[in-house]
Amino acid sequence: MTASEKTLIGIAEQTAFGTPITTDNSFDYLLFTQGGLSVAPVNVPLDMEVGGGAVLRDVIKGGVVTGGQLQVIPRPNTLGWVIKGMTGNVVSVDGLDGSYTHTFTLGADPFAAPYFTARIAPGNLWGEQYQDMRFTSLALQWRGGRFLTGAYGLIGGLPAKVASMSSWNAAAKIDGGPQFLAPLGDIELPSGTKLNILSGSFAAQASIPLDEQWIVGQYTPQNFDITQRAYMLQMAVKIVDDSLQKKIMYDPAGGSAWLATMLKDGTVKVKFSAAANAGTTPTPYSLEIDANGVAQGSLANVAWSASPINFQAGRVVVMNIVGTFLADPAGASPITIKLVNTRQSYA
Repeated sequence: MTASEKTLIGIAEQTAFGTPITTDNSFDYLLFTQGGLSVAPVNVPLDMEVGGGAVLRDVIKGGVVTGGQLQVIPRPNTLGWVIKGMTGNVVSVDGLDGSYTHTFTLGADPFAAPYFTARIAPGNLWGEQYQDMRFTSLALQWRGGRFLTGAYGLIGGLPAKVASMSSWNAAAKIDGGPQFLAPLGDIELPSGTKLNILSGSFAAQASIPLDEQWIVGQYTPQNFDITQRAYMLQMAVKIVDDSLQKKIMYDPAGGSAWLATMLKDGTVKVKFSAAANAGTTPTPYSLEIDANGVAQGSLANVAWSASPINFQAGRVVVMNIVGTFLADPAGASPITIKLVNTRQSYA
């Protein structure tokens, strides 16, 4: 029996589309709890034809893509590559204490994003390499008293067999760094409202439709163009009064008359620290997600909604709220993600 724990997955940023990374020292290797990356041939059956009988007569592999999804406990080092893939722009600053602060935003071209080469050794039995990969999703979930967990989604192009994995030296480059913990979290949501958060999640999505990427004379997509981005926060909030419900369902100012205007509040901060440096100041491992910081009004760039409250006997009253990040009216990046770790840069 071959144990799944022997499987290796590494990623490295490419300089451009079509230029896969082959240098072993360029790869960082991920720990993950479930999932995988694989080749996905696009099988095309021959159309049924009059006179052809009742059974399918032929099928071809019309093309191939690569990708998959990984369930993870995020680590500070490799998480930075995923965030860069979901935003596109990063500035790194030396913290002068052994730490570096990396600030991720959408760049001047919000549709731009880096390409990656991924390599995988299933059960360490054989090796494969996938080039021109882009991250399509980043999900983070938290609950009181738990680790921060997450999922990464990727899609990419040409697969290739790797003759030998002996030079990878993956064991020395696995990111087994500290874990982010919910007990070390600090969450600030719509201003002026007391919130007791039981659980929540953050989701980033990049839409990469493939319908118009298949071109004649090529087995892999011509590119992986991003056509849309989305960022969203979800929270399960223990209700202590009607303040939040009135602001979301009735009037953003807290009145009791129904208005079509949405509650918009960009004073959003979601921050988690890692266990390895709990109590230190400053901590060299942290993750922070911010909106544009405007309290309320037309300039605030997070729109808040809520699901109808579902009551259950023997349980407290909980309301699920959702914050959807909007384009910043002043033209700035609609989202800022700050990651503090010991890596010098993600250039």
